Amino acid sequence: MVPVSLAYEPEIGRRLRAVPARNELAKILKLRAVHDAVQAGWPQRRIAEALGVEQPEVSRLAKTARLTPHVCERSPREVLLEHAAGVIDHAAMMRELENWNYTFGTTDPTGETYLPGTWDQIERAGDLLSDEDYQHLLKITAARRNAAGRA
Repeated sequence: MVPVSLAYEPEIGRRLRAVPARNELAKILKLRAVHDAVQAGWPQRRIAEALGVEQPEVSRLAKTARLTPHVCERSPREVLLEHAAGVIDHAAMMRELENWNYTFGTTDPTGETYLPGTWDQIERAGDLLSDEDYQHLLKITAARRNAAGRA
């Protein structure tokens, strides 16, 4: 076995990190496509054939989309995943995240359940967002977070 040159290490790491991002992105896109097809009146069997899956999977995806419609909307996490998967470049990711109309989490009226907002996706981005980019977004959104009481 030939040892891998250290010069290729960052590229290998980037490619490995892209795999789970692409998988998660594919799930989002599949859910959205099923939702759109159902809304357009397509029968589940036709959707299943188009996706190359069984009809029960389409039924499950359609139910998920119906019960949690926010998962079919574009989100900061999707932007982060697109960058990690190599779909968009860093500048495009930052432009979109800088201009995002973030919502901020709240506690339900009983005080027992935390209801996350879109800013939580930035807070929980993990290795999808560098520390420098996170600090930049914190700075840019400071006024909006202050107005929401989330600074």
